[in-house]
Amino acid sequence: MARMRADTAYALVLLLLIGGLAFSAYAWYETVNASAQGVCSINSYVSCGKIDTSGHTTTLGLPDWGIGVAGYVVMIALGVLAYRTYRRSYLEGLTVVSGLGLALSVYFAYIELVVIQGLCIICLGAYLCNLASFVLLLYLVRLTGEPDEVRAPAKDAGAA
Repeated sequence: MARMRADTAYALVLLLLIGGLAFSAYAWYETVNASAQGVCSINSYVSCGKIDTSGHTTTLGLPDWGIGVAGYVVMIALGVLAYRTYRRSYLEGLTVVSGLGLALSVYFAYIELVVIQGLCIICLGAYLCNLASFVLLLYLVRLTGEPDEVRAPAKDAGAA
């Protein structure tokens, strides 16, 4: 099986994070413009409107979409720094933040599926973007070696 190059993985992580930000921003847009909820209100179960009007879309007084937007902005900033510098500290920080975001995503999904008994596909998109980026970040952490090594990925096939 061919291994993905580090620069390709970094680029994919950034694309996934931008996608997650777009989903989170759209969740905010649905909150301020109820007509936008029609995009994912397919039936009584798959319904952004059902989730949005449930009264269960805040955590610690913050709107869940706000947590998503803020989290993705932080992750994109760390992702750009990690990609441009290849410093392991940025990569590890991004992995930790993504892991925390993944834990929150699991909690949010539980609230949607079990408590509200519905599903917002916009929210699901944000959760899946974070899950995929977290998996790629774990791959990058493993690929880049020990914590004290600072290596940029090889730019051509012949480089070590």
